[in-house]
Amino acid sequence: MKDEVYIIGGGYSLRDKNLKWLANKDTICINKTLFFVPYPNYFISMDYTFFDKIKRQMKFYRKSKAKKFFVVNFANRYIQEKEGQVYDSRWNKLKYNLNKFENVIKSYKREGIGLTWEDFRNGGNSGYCGLQLAILLGYKKIYLLGMDFVTGRKTHWHGGYGESKSNFQKKLDWYLEFWKKGLPELKEKRPDIEIYSCSKTSRLNKIIPYKKL
Repeated sequence: MKDEVYIIGGGYSLRDKNLKWLANKDTICINKTLFFVPYPNYFISMDYTFFDKIKRQMKFYRKSKAKKFFVVNFANRYIQEKEGQVYDSRWNKLKYNLNKFENVIKSYKREGIGLTWEDFRNGGNSGYCGLQLAILLGYKKIYLLGMDFVTGRKTHWHGGYGESKSNFQKKLDWYLEFWKKGLPELKEKRPDIEIYSCSKTSRLNKIIPYKKL
């Protein structure tokens, strides 16, 4: 493992970017970015409905050599566990098939930064889970790509999501609040870790340094 890692999100700023240069880098792919990054090292998601969106790509997903992580968000009360079975009580008690993942992380808190696997913080979204994962994996330099927190012509550069831009922007506003609290806390707890935003349009650029790649 190298000292630096690149976390790839779905922000619209990546719409015209060639990601082939990431082939020799350590990478953490968030949701559908797994299908666009060459030779990804890690995949992470907290969205179980993600698998409804990639039915045509499941074969590729299964064959991917990326180490796969799924975060069970017990900070949401509707995510429950009974007799070892995790389910979402909103959708007729939708059962989670956690066998799709090599690694399942149970997360009970949204805010802040955890320094152990048992204290994994999720920030309410998969992108934040990617940040928390990078920290626990021991990376010292973390580069954030496609973490914009603002919509462009589409909600995601890679497409495949049917949500309206206005609704998704409300979610992004909510997600951003966790980053605003978590990043300063990380700097205090782990000043040895450097985090850079690599999106020129990202709202994170007011919190952490922007670095053009």
